[in-house]
Amino acid sequence: MRPGKLLDPAAQLRLEAAVLEAERHTAGEIVVVVARACDEYGSAGWRLGVSLAALVFAGLLAFAPPLAGWIYLAAQAAALAAAHAVARIDAVRRLLLAQPLVLARVAERARHAFVANGLAGTQQRTGILLFVALLERRVVVLADEGIHRALDPNESWQQVVDLAVGGLRRGGAADAVNGLEAAIRRCGEILARHVPAPDRNPDELSNRIVLED
Repeated sequence: MRPGKLLDPAAQLRLEAAVLEAERHTAGEIVVVVARACDEYGSAGWRLGVSLAALVFAGLLAFAPPLAGWIYLAAQAAALAAAHAVARIDAVRRLLLAQPLVLARVAERARHAFVANGLAGTQQRTGILLFVALLERRVVVLADEGIHRALDPNESWQQVVDLAVGGLRRGGAADAVNGLEAAIRRCGEILARHVPAPDRNPDELSNRIVLED
């Protein structure tokens, strides 16, 4: 699903309001980026296609009478094309992806989003990114050094990640929005405890939800 379809204008405004409210109590600058996918993962369709073509060929040899060579080729080509079409369905493609590759691509895209959205440029280095990859159903939280210095050594953002991922995995748009809103609130609570808002608390970065279709 594309981010623009998952998050309609009303949902985007709701999440932006959650970011604004969270930032009222912290010097942290929260940016939410929702991406369609972190890679094309073209190899997934080829792997499924080769497997299906091999099964079709084996099935014809085992159960069909001898056929002309072009029929075997055509059947395998059709199997390959069908596999590529099926692999474009998110639920299917997700099953075909190697997890080490997914983790690497999501981490790379999150680092790019951190820089591209100005999170490394805040005055006190208090930018924090909540990056959501829809196809992969992965969430990454990246915080700048000003936040890392303030957190306890054994503290993590796992609760924030779990809230967002839980909403995505329940499947519905409303669930996804609820999960993201809860994740933003929890992020704000952690930041308020460790990086409280100063007397003058400028809003350095946009609260707009960034959609990468």
